Amino acid sequence: MLTAIFAIWFLGQRCNAEGQEPTAEAQGREWAQKLRSVVPEQPSTNQAVLKIRSREGRRQVPVTVVTLPGKDRWTVEYKAGGDGPKDQREVSKIHYSAEAAPLFESRFEVEGKLQVHEGPTAGERAIAGSDFLLRELGMGFLHWPEQRIRGRELSNGRWCQVLESVSKKPEGPASVRSWIDEKLGVVLSAEVYDSRNVRIKHFSITQFREQADRWSCSVSMVDDIRGTKTELSFDGPAPR
Repeated sequence: MLTAIFAIWFLGQRCNAEGQEPTAEAQGREWAQKLRSVVPEQPSTNQAVLKIRSREGRRQVPVTVVTLPGKDRWTVEYKAGGDGPKDQREVSKIHYSAEAAPLFESRFEVEGKLQVHEGPTAGERAIAGSDFLLRELGMGFLHWPEQRIRGRELSNGRWCQVLESVSKKPEGPASVRSWIDEKLGVVLSAEVYDSRNVRIKHFSITQFREQADRWSCSVSMVDDIRGTKTELSFDGPAPR
């Protein structure tokens, strides 16, 4: 499933008609456009586990991730919580589009009452109290007005294009730097910065492998301010 969100075909370095290298901004816009244009071709259901580490201790939350393709929009749904009668359950959805920023909705229970959040504010919700905000999983920074390539660097021994996305809003994160694997077209890691250029969160794929013609991975998110960490570990397709 994650490859349907993160993977793109390798673009390579291209020259314009005059034989000159495209600008950093032109390259950045092209990479961002390709990343947000990836559309899943088939529906899928995958099992995952949120492994949450905070000052209060450690806990694990099972998650079912459902991908629903669509012609112009597609949806990824996160169903968090166990199946027991006392288990806390919530359902969060991210609606993607190549041309517009993602939309969010979240449904969860508070003291036995169903709560529904929709719109931009729902993007600030964390799945099951983890370090993964919906807006981060939605990669909305790819729709920010400024996109530029900052260079080419090694990450985990693999050559990556470094994409910097810059927000123009006074609130929220100011920029995101993404390391994109040149051959696989996968975002291997990303760092989130505030307006003072202080890193506040960072994300990385800790495992990325192919098994039985399917890709599986574990994704780590660290909150540098709170000192917390969450790993989203995918176990593979859900049993039918």
